[in-house]
Amino acid sequence: MGVGVFDHTLAAFWHFVLLSEILLTVRRHFEYRAMRDHNALAVTTEIDNALADFGIFDKGDFTSRINRLGSLIVQEIRSLNAKGIVLTPERLTNIVFKNGIGRIRELIDRHTSSDTPMVVLFDNIDKGWLSQGVNEFDVRLVRLMIESLDKIRREFEADGKEFMSVVFLRNDIYELLVGQTPDRGKAGQIRIDWTDRTKLRQLIYRRLAASTGKLNLTFEQLWNRFFEPKVNGRDSFEYLVDHCLMRPRFLINIIEIAIANGINRGHDRVQESDCIDAVRQHSLYLVNDFGYEIRDVSGLPSEILYSLVGTTKLITREEVIERFRRANVAEDELDTAFRLMLWYGVIGVAAGDGSEHFIYDYDYDMRRLEAEIRGDPNEFLYATNSALHVALSS
Repeated sequence: MGVGVFDHTLAAFWHFVLLSEILLTVRRHFEYRAMRDHNALAVTTEIDNALADFGIFDKGDFTSRINRLGSLIVQEIRSLNAKGIVLTPERLTNIVFKNGIGRIRELIDRHTSSDTPMVVLFDNIDKGWLSQGVNEFDVRLVRLMIESLDKIRREFEADGKEFMSVVFLRNDIYELLVGQTPDRGKAGQIRIDWTDRTKLRQLIYRRLAASTGKLNLTFEQLWNRFFEPKVNGRDSFEYLVDHCLMRPRFLINIIEIAIANGINRGHDRVQESDCIDAVRQHSLYLVNDFGYEIRDVSGLPSEILYSLVGTTKLITREEVIERFRRANVAEDELDTAFRLMLWYGVIGVAAGDGSEHFIYDYDYDMRRLEAEIRGDPNEFLYATNSALHVALSS
């Protein structure tokens, strides 16, 4: 099949899958109402009968349903091949749609109203994809899914119904997607990377205010009520932020560990030593657990961060590469491993004025970070992130 037919087939598959998932959600709504409304039970039965004709059942998760649908399509294609029937684009489309797209759409229209907006949130489609090894098919798969969602939106809007969709993608995948999209910039984009310390402060402030009910107090008043204001001569909150890789969940974890330390030690508020130990405990956790995240998206060994144990705060590229080499990272993967360390903020660039800059300081723009490296990259000094250096140097 040509590229056009291939894309059309994938788009048709997504169209069918997404509409069937919407109908399943409608079914769950009526199933809940059926406990007190016999008419709702009849709707549930009608939807069950329609979906059963296409091999769709409200059992298992989305992954199992999409696998089942894919397997059924492959079986029908093989069946046609076995009979010697030529697989034309029209036959392929009929196999995907199973002549049922109109029936599914009719059930959705009949059992939803214009008063209730439909929202599709799609996450984890890129889970486990290699950061440096995403192939063209993966990106096309996402692009065609987004196009199918947009087509569904237009169809519903034509009938006076509100439909919205959000697809969550990693930054690196999104950049590849945009690079292969002819009309780039057409889809709305919202970045949810955290690069601003003020926003992290606001996040913790709102949690403190909600927990205490003291909505009229400032952040400083609330924070200093429960935490010592200084740690190692630095503002205690900023000290914790320094060690969180600019990730909200990591910052929350560190704060929770510090609070637990204070409680277990009988302190009336979190002391300096509680914060220092919390940072150390979380750093040890990162070296172990963060390695699995890197492994999942790169295929590198999950123990790769342990190869940096004993490093100084400032280190050269060649020193990092040599440590990876001794950790049995394949020779052809050494450059990729080093670049991933920059991408994940494990290491950053050390400026001549003594400051350190990591990927989040450049809004996760890898090209901008690499532009900081002048001359021979092997002679340039890099800085290990404080969030991990505590564990690596202890």
